[in-house]
Amino acid sequence: MPNNIFTTEREGQLHFFKNFGIKFEENDVLIANTDGVYNGNIFEFKLSINNTQQVLFQAIKYLSRLRITGSPVPKNILLVSLNQTKVYVFDSGDYFDEIHQIYYGGASKNNDGFTIKKQPKEFNYSNMVDADKILKFLKENYFTKIKIDEDCIVGWAEKFYRENPTAKKGDFLDDKDGGEIRKPIKFKDYILPFKEKTNIKFKYLMDKLNDNLIKKELGAFFTPPAYAKKAVELVREAIKLVPKGNDYIILDRCAGTGNLQAELSDEELEHTIVSTYEYYEYKVLLERFNGRVRHIIPPTDDNVEFSAGFVANADALSEDFVNNEIIKQYIDNPKCTVILFENPPYSDASGDTIETGKSRNVKKNSFIATEFKNNFKSKMKGMVPSKELANLFIWSGFKYYLRQSMDSYILFSPVKYFKNIGLVNKTFELGFAFNRKFFHASP
Repeated sequence: MPNNIFTTEREGQLHFFKNFGIKFEENDVLIANTDGVYNGNIFEFKLSINNTQQVLFQAIKYLSRLRITGSPVPKNILLVSLNQTKVYVFDSGDYFDEIHQIYYGGASKNNDGFTIKKQPKEFNYSNMVDADKILKFLKENYFTKIKIDEDCIVGWAEKFYRENPTAKKGDFLDDKDGGEIRKPIKFKDYILPFKEKTNIKFKYLMDKLNDNLIKKELGAFFTPPAYAKKAVELVREAIKLVPKGNDYIILDRCAGTGNLQAELSDEELEHTIVSTYEYYEYKVLLERFNGRVRHIIPPTDDNVEFSAGFVANADALSEDFVNNEIIKQYIDNPKCTVILFENPPYSDASGDTIETGKSRNVKKNSFIATEFKNNFKSKMKGMVPSKELANLFIWSGFKYYLRQSMDSYILFSPVKYFKNIGLVNKTFELGFAFNRKFFHASP
């Protein structure tokens, strides 16, 4: 190899790739702002490496980012000192704990004080024998298996659905028969089996763990704790309105994993009824609040009418749910005040599936959608408000649940749903304006 002296890392990097036959453009080598990932190898190039510890720490930060984004973590870490034609090879498995930490700021900053655990293998690739050894490393396709946690599960879920377009949430997350995170098949070379029995660890991320079609159909977004705390202030104002001698219920028909309810006191939970339509969210809801709330709909896992990842008897837009005996006993009781407390889904129910082009979402033909179309006229010509799930929840809330002057609705909803179509003609008592800062919704 000629004794090149490079003036920029980019120049030396491209020469290194060409010298070792790495077609970086064809093989997507330059990913995630790294200096390159090729087979089971990650590169970190420097014109000259004077402090191996600092450069190694920089590479480990990149490996941490790969893990978080759902990218396999290469086994080999190659630190390349370009002008000395040296390569230092580390095993990323020796830095398992460090890779599972979160790092903020630029990867090249604040790298002092890092300790090397095991000395690397050193090669000078201007030497023919050492160059041949480097080639052997470059052919290796081994990875350090990472553990699944809250920091990385969304990235791995997105990778799973991207590579398996027909997969459903249960294929990835199921805690009964395994699912990919507990019994890895597609990712068996990349992840360690998730050992915890339930999914409660991911309670704030369940909306992001849905497959893309379910995300589109449900339109569900978790409620950030900061906003849930403010909303509970409104619940307590509503409780003050409960007439003396009355019982009261706090009803959430679309509770998800219960992020709104997490901010309620034990006494308030004793008045609370929750339900959710997505099965894996229901299981987390059950684990978090069973025995703490007045009712969960349905009460137990054995009562679930399971249907393709959904709890059919928890469908708030069905006629059966409107007539649910557990809830109706309170709605029919004039001595019970009803407080609806909800962050309803936002989803165009006319959405088509990617696979067939035919609508798989039956919400637009639900009992509530039919009643809504037959009983409500939009103020805006040409608009079909029954396609929007939030409209159906809001309209049905006033139609079937709020029946007395002291009943209340604490609602998360864009103002446009009230104004544009004249959906609500009620007194607005108190509220807060939230932006999308903490939501999982796309900007």
